[in-house]
Amino acid sequence: MTIGHVTADGHPQIQIIVEGSDDETHAVEALLDTGFNGGLALPAERIAALGLKRRGQVTAVLASGEERNVPTYRATVQVGGTRHSAVVAEAGEPLVGMALLRGFELRIQCIDGWQVDLEHLS
Repeated sequence: MTIGHVTADGHPQIQIIVEGSDDETHAVEALLDTGFNGGLALPAERIAALGLKRRGQVTAVLASGEERNVPTYRATVQVGGTRHSAVVAEAGEPLVGMALLRGFELRIQCIDGWQVDLEHLS
């Protein structure tokens, strides 16, 4: 199943669906970050717009090596045709991490504009 594409600057981007507190579904374009072992990261403004309730906080280690305490939330997320609960961390941009892709085979065609495919493993 094709769920995204490679951007002009070489980043894989996928679309996921996040359910807000009002049970409405919201499409989110997010970068696929294989170095992020969490589930989903969203900017504070997007979290507020979704009406997600704060659940706690984690210490995140950024790519720069800097450690930062970030608030966490829980949301129902649809990705690759499946729906499940995910931890959402507050971040500067939407990111999908490896925890959200557990149980899938991921294929990225590393050419500008090409496909990002996700297949559920049975």
